[in-house]
Amino acid sequence: MMKAKQFLNMLAASMMLAATAVFGIGVLTSCSNPDNPQPAPQPDLADYTLVVYGNVGGRMDYIIEDIWAETQQLLTDKRVRVFCVHKYGREEGFAGKYGEPGELVAFELDKDTKFEEIREQGAVVKKFPLYEPICLATVLNWAKDSAPAKEYVLTLFGHGGGFDASVDYPKELNQASPSSGSATRGVLYDEWFPGKTSMNMYELSEAIEISEVKHLKGLMFHNCLMGDIQSMTEVQPYADYIITTPFMMTSEDNPLIPLLVKNMRATTDFEEAARQTIIDSKDRMINGFKHEDPADMNGNVELLKSSELPAICTVTKKLANRLTELYPTQREAIDKATNKVYRFYNRDPYFDLLNYAQLLAEETGDEQLKSIGKELEQVFGKVILQQETADLGIRPAMNSYSLSVVLLDHDAYNAQAKNAQHTYRLAYEYSDFHKLTLWGKWLDMNLQIPTGNPCGQAL
Repeated sequence: MMKAKQFLNMLAASMMLAATAVFGIGVLTSCSNPDNPQPAPQPDLADYTLVVYGNVGGRMDYIIEDIWAETQQLLTDKRVRVFCVHKYGREEGFAGKYGEPGELVAFELDKDTKFEEIREQGAVVKKFPLYEPICLATVLNWAKDSAPAKEYVLTLFGHGGGFDASVDYPKELNQASPSSGSATRGVLYDEWFPGKTSMNMYELSEAIEISEVKHLKGLMFHNCLMGDIQSMTEVQPYADYIITTPFMMTSEDNPLIPLLVKNMRATTDFEEAARQTIIDSKDRMINGFKHEDPADMNGNVELLKSSELPAICTVTKKLANRLTELYPTQREAIDKATNKVYRFYNRDPYFDLLNYAQLLAEETGDEQLKSIGKELEQVFGKVILQQETADLGIRPAMNSYSLSVVLLDHDAYNAQAKNAQHTYRLAYEYSDFHKLTLWGKWLDMNLQIPTGNPCGQAL
C-alpha cells in the first residue's frame, strides 16, 4: 500500500507530467518475477471507500477539521474507509490547527488518526493544482490502491459556483484574465493560484474517467450552487447517485460527511444510506443557516438518481423549442413568467427549471406548455429521490425545488464572460446541456431581464 507521504512526495515531483502511467500503473505495480508469476493476494474489500478532496480557504479550514473529528468517532472498523486530501488556505485570517497555510495533507482517516501528526504524513506543495484532472485522478488511484472497496464515493469540499461561463470552458481555449476581477468558482477553486483557479465540470469528468476508479457509486458536492442542470448533465455518466444543492450551502454545522459515513456503515445499499443522510441533515442544516450572515437564507439538499437525468434534457428541449415558437406572439405572458420564476441566489442567473416550466404554462395558457410542464414534473419525480429544505420564514420559499437552469436575456447572453476573452454564449453552447436541449437558443431570443423574482438567498 502506498503511504500518504510517499504518495505526496511522488506527486509533488511528478504532478505536471501528463502520462497517466506515471500516477497509475507505473507507480502502483509491484515487482514480481515474470518467469514465475504468483497470484496477488486478494485484500478484503471495504464496503465503501470515501475520498474527501478540496480547499475551503484559511478562514474556514477549521470547518473541515471539525468534520474530520466528528467522522473519526464513527470509524470503529474498516467497512468504510475514508481518505482526506485537503489544501490549507492562505495566511490572512488563517484558522487551521493541523496544517500550515498552503500545506497539502493527505491521510487515511480512521479511529487511530492523530491529527497533530498528519503534517508528518503530508508535504508542503502549494503548487499542487487541485483543478488538474490528473491530480484528482491520482488521489482516486491512491485511495483505490490503499483501500480496495466494493464501491467508491467522492466528496468535493470547498467553494463551488455552479455553471460559470468564465470557468466552464476548456482552459486551452479560455483566454482568462484572472487578476482583472473577483474570483470565479466553477466546481471547486484553488486559492493558491491566480484568480483562485477553478476546476470546471469537464475537468471533474475527465478526472474520474482517467482514474482507475472510472465510475463512482456516489458523488457529493459539499459546495455551493452545484445543483444546476448544466453541471449535472456533464457529470451524470460518472456516478450512480449525486448529492447536491442549487443553493448556497451553509458552512456552519453541516453534517453531510459524517452522516453519510454513519449511514454507509449501516447498510450496503447506497441509495438507502444517501436517502437517510438527507433526512438526518435537516435540523442541523436549518441551524447552520440560522448562524449564517445574513441569517435569512433558505436552502435545501437533494439526492439525485443519475440515470434519470437525461430525461430532463429530453423534456427541456421541447420547452426550449416551444418557447422560441411562441415568443413572437406571446412575449408579454412569457416575460411575466420570466419575472416570476424562483431565483436561488441574487448574484447569479440561476432559476428553478420546473418552476419556470409551470409558470410559463400558467401565464400563456398554451396546451403544449401545460403538457411539457406536467411531463417535466414527472421526470423530476424520478430524478430527485430525496430532498430536505430549510425555510426560515423570512425570504420567499417553495415547498420543494428542482435544479437550477441559467436564465439570461439576449444582451447578457452575448456579452463577454466575466474575467475572460470569450462570450457567455460561446461557453454555454459548448456544454452538453445546450447541445442536447438548444436552451441557448432560447437565451439568445429572450429580451426580458429577470426582474423582481422571488429569491431564496441574497448577499
